[in-house]
Amino acid sequence: MILVFGGTTEGIKTAEILDFIGEPYFYSTKTDVRFEMQGKPVSGEMDAQKIVAFCSGKAIRLIIDAAHPFAVHLHRNIHEAAIQSGISVLRYEREYPATKESDNVTCFDSFGQLSEALLKSKFQRILSLTGVQTIPALKSVWEKRICYFRVLDTPLSKKKAGESGIPAEYIIPMAPSGAVDELHQLAEKTKAEILLSKESGTSGFIEIKKEVSRKLGVPLWTVKRPSLPDFDLTVYSGKQLLQQIYTLRKTILKEEGVLRSGFTTGTCVTAAAKACFMALAEGIFPKSVEVTLPGGERTSFLIFPESLSGNKASCTVIKNGGDDPDITHGKEIGCELTRTQEKGIRFLQGKGIGKVTLPGLQLAVGEPAINPAPRQMISSALDFLSEEYETDTGFELKPFVPEGETLAGKTFNPRVGVTGGISIIGTTGKVTPYSNEAFLSTIRYQFSVAHESGFDEVVLTSGRRSENMLRPVFPHLQDPAFIHFGNLVGESVKMAVLQKIRTINLGIMLGKAIKLAAGNLDTHSRESAFDPEFAVQIARNCGYNPEVIQKISQVILANAIRDILPFSQTEPFYLETARRCFQGILKITGRDCSLRLYLLTEKGEMLVCEKDN
Repeated sequence: MILVFGGTTEGIKTAEILDFIGEPYFYSTKTDVRFEMQGKPVSGEMDAQKIVAFCSGKAIRLIIDAAHPFAVHLHRNIHEAAIQSGISVLRYEREYPATKESDNVTCFDSFGQLSEALLKSKFQRILSLTGVQTIPALKSVWEKRICYFRVLDTPLSKKKAGESGIPAEYIIPMAPSGAVDELHQLAEKTKAEILLSKESGTSGFIEIKKEVSRKLGVPLWTVKRPSLPDFDLTVYSGKQLLQQIYTLRKTILKEEGVLRSGFTTGTCVTAAAKACFMALAEGIFPKSVEVTLPGGERTSFLIFPESLSGNKASCTVIKNGGDDPDITHGKEIGCELTRTQEKGIRFLQGKGIGKVTLPGLQLAVGEPAINPAPRQMISSALDFLSEEYETDTGFELKPFVPEGETLAGKTFNPRVGVTGGISIIGTTGKVTPYSNEAFLSTIRYQFSVAHESGFDEVVLTSGRRSENMLRPVFPHLQDPAFIHFGNLVGESVKMAVLQKIRTINLGIMLGKAIKLAAGNLDTHSRESAFDPEFAVQIARNCGYNPEVIQKISQVILANAIRDILPFSQTEPFYLETARRCFQGILKITGRDCSLRLYLLTEKGEMLVCEKDN
């Protein structure tokens, strides 16, 4: 559960985002909440101890501080409570355009400093846009000058203004807005000679205040925002907030015993493409769009616009990969869509999207790495919109992933000749947590590239470490011939056979080898665990004495066997383990395929098995 401290524009945005993605939360404000939300409202002031007690009683895992930057005491209480509770705080900070002193803008460190400067100045008529809480802080000014205060048009604000002692005629109940004319008229009506403001940031309409100040030719004096505690995380926009929430769902917000599904990069591009189409048709981006997956399921995405001009629109969404170990989870996925006179949809390579450079994939060399399934999904969505809006134009579609080129270095793309970024390879549009679908697709592409590149010999290893051990053994082979199977030993060998690979070299570490020797073709820990009884069976068959067998029966990890039986190419236990692995794989390959098995240790030792007897 999340505890949000709101009462601001940022607080409302936080609630909207949490509502959209279905993340439960409490929303805390000093007074009653005045907008609809799915979160549970909490009203009334809370000091540090009350926050600690609330977090303990409600099982709070994360605090989001979206309160006003000048709520100094609240920020300190949140920080102190978080330290006591061991709870992380995410600060949703305002975006602050650079406020530099100029001919009409002057900055002050405090309201005391501002008051002193005003009393020394010639200004007699003042319009303060600093809020009801600052009326007492400026008392020395309004007691001697004509000073109007714009305050929120709420019962609480009007009550606080009345309690301050300032004459009622100097209180203007009025909600601030982003309308220049509205503030301009207010300043003229009060005959203001100077405007006062806090450094309120973009959402506090500081730029509007600057513009009105320039138009009227009157000064704008601002009080700098106070420094905040050192919170764990800070975001400056709704987009960044959503990214952080998705990221935290894998850690402190993870639900025990629940695996969340997610959506593919292709689904994300489809959502962005739909939003761009609608923006081109209607002149404005939608706040969200719905996407229908190939299986008929529907899902929605928040839209973050980038640009809209003429026949071109661009926007991004944030990818939710669920609980699957997806490197693009929480990342920006975008699309630039351009209307063209030529009919049809042409796919182009955007920033962070890879390009095919080797044969063997489902795409021609030179094409952006967007597979047929996501292309069809995107095309179907645009075709449907074209009919709905009764348009008859073509499109150039350029997906992009801002971090794609960096992320691609953590994938198999370089092995399959995809350069410059990630691939868009999903088929169902949905990501099932810890499913093998995506990984199997990648392995399949690697075999295809190896075959088309002319390699009839491959080296299969579980990962980079075991590959590096075997690289010196195969100096004649290039990158496409080295393929990682992860834990999917059996499926990978089957793919090699289907691609008519003539020679298979299988490198496997001892822990996975004992699982494979027992007949487990998927060596992931959730599918198969190290079985000491099976290791004992191997040891008995090899004729080891009872003392050795007893020690093996007590080990928890396979690698501990090396402390009992030092590894060597002639040690019976390891020879028998390798032979059983060989037999298991030979059942898949048959005798038409040449097979060699390399049993490896963490120290780089190896044992080669080329026969099953």
